[in-house]
Amino acid sequence: MREVVVVGAGLAGVRAAGALRDEGFDGRLTVVSDERELPYDRPPLTKQVVTGTMTGDDIRLAGDDEFGARWIRGTAAVGLDRERRRVRLADGAELPYDGVVLAPGAKARAWSGAGVPGGVLTVRGLADVRRLRAEVDGGADEVVIVGAGFVGVELASSLSGLGVKVTLVEPFGAPLRALGGTVSQVVAEAAGRAGVALRLGVGVRGFAAAGDGRVRAVVLADGAEVSASLVVVAIGMVPATGWLAGSGLALPSGRIHCDERLFARAAGGVGGTAGAGAVDPAVVVAGDAAWCEAVRTVEGPVPLEHWSNAAAQGELAGRNLLAGPAAAEPYVHVPSFWTAAFGLRIRSVGLPGTGDREVVEAGSAAEGAVLVAHYLGERLVGAVSVNQGKLLPGYARRLN
Repeated sequence: MREVVVVGAGLAGVRAAGALRDEGFDGRLTVVSDERELPYDRPPLTKQVVTGTMTGDDIRLAGDDEFGARWIRGTAAVGLDRERRRVRLADGAELPYDGVVLAPGAKARAWSGAGVPGGVLTVRGLADVRRLRAEVDGGADEVVIVGAGFVGVELASSLSGLGVKVTLVEPFGAPLRALGGTVSQVVAEAAGRAGVALRLGVGVRGFAAAGDGRVRAVVLADGAEVSASLVVVAIGMVPATGWLAGSGLALPSGRIHCDERLFARAAGGVGGTAGAGAVDPAVVVAGDAAWCEAVRTVEGPVPLEHWSNAAAQGELAGRNLLAGPAAAEPYVHVPSFWTAAFGLRIRSVGLPGTGDREVVEAGSAAEGAVLVAHYLGERLVGAVSVNQGKLLPGYARRLN
C-alpha cells in the first residue's frame, strides 16, 4: 500500500491519518477537505467560540506538518470509482489510491420550505459560527433557535449569556429529548432561569420577512409570530455522502454501511440491509457518516454523531486499513457524550435513547443534579448524569 487518501479533515479523518503514520505507513498520504480551514475541533464551536472565550486558533487539530501529508483544502470530493481506485475532486482532478478512508462527516440540515429570508442560518462549521457572531455583534439582539437538540441548546445557553434575547422552539416538545424526560425537565427549567423563552410542542410554519428581505419573525404552526432579528435552524444533520452515489457502496439512510471492523460494504441484497454485500478491503469508514454493524441495538445498527465515536473510529480505521480484513480488529466502544449548558454539565454513556424506561438512581430533577439510568427490560442500555459525572464511570463499566 503506497497511496492512501483520507476524505474528510474533521476529527475522524485526522485521527485516521495519524494512526496510519503511527502504524508505519510511509507512502503518500493525501487528506481532502471541502473546507479551507485548518482542521479544528467542533465541540467548542457552539460554546467557547461563540462566546469569544476561544478562537479558531485555540481549537486547531493537527495541521499541514503533522503527518507529512498532502492537504487539499477547499475542494470537495465528488465521486469514488472503486473499480479504478480513484477519488474524483470538484476541480476535475483524480486521486489514485491503494486504500481510502471515508470520513466525510455531516452537514447541517437546511430548512426545506420555500422563501427563506436573509438572517436565517444553520451552524455546523467554524465559518458558520463566525457569521453568527458577526450578526450578533452587528446588532441582532433577538434570536430564535429552531430545534432544541444539542446544537440548539448549546447555542441558546451561549447567546443568552451574551445578553441576547433568545427563544428556543422545539416542535417535539422537550429540549434534549433523546436523553429522556427527567433530563429534559432539568434543562428546560435551567433555560427558563437563564431567561430563554421556550416554545415547546409547536412546529414552525415558516418565516416572515421585513421590507429589506431579512427575517423579522418566525411563524409558528398555530399562527403566532415570534419576533426575530436572526434565526438559527438547528434541526439535525445529514451525512455528507451524496457524492458517493454510483460508487456501489451500501448507503442506508445516507450513511456508509461498514462491518464491525469498519470496512465499507457494497450495496446488494434486500434494501442494503446489514450483511447485504461484500466488504471492500480498500475502503474503511469512520465518524458521523458511518453506519457500523458494531454499534447497534436489538433492532440493528444505529448511527452515532459523538466526538468520542469519531475519535475512536478514526484511529481504528487507519490501523485496520493497513492490517487488512483478515488481521483487522473489531470496533469495541462504549458510546459517550458530554455537553454543558445553562450551568449544567451533562454526560451520557451507552445508548440511553434506546431504552423503554428510565430510573433516577441518584439526586433529583428538583436539585438540578441527577443520575438517570436507562433500561431495556432489565438490561442497562445507557445512563445520563447532570452534575453527577463522578457516578458515570461505574455505569460505563456495566456496559462493556
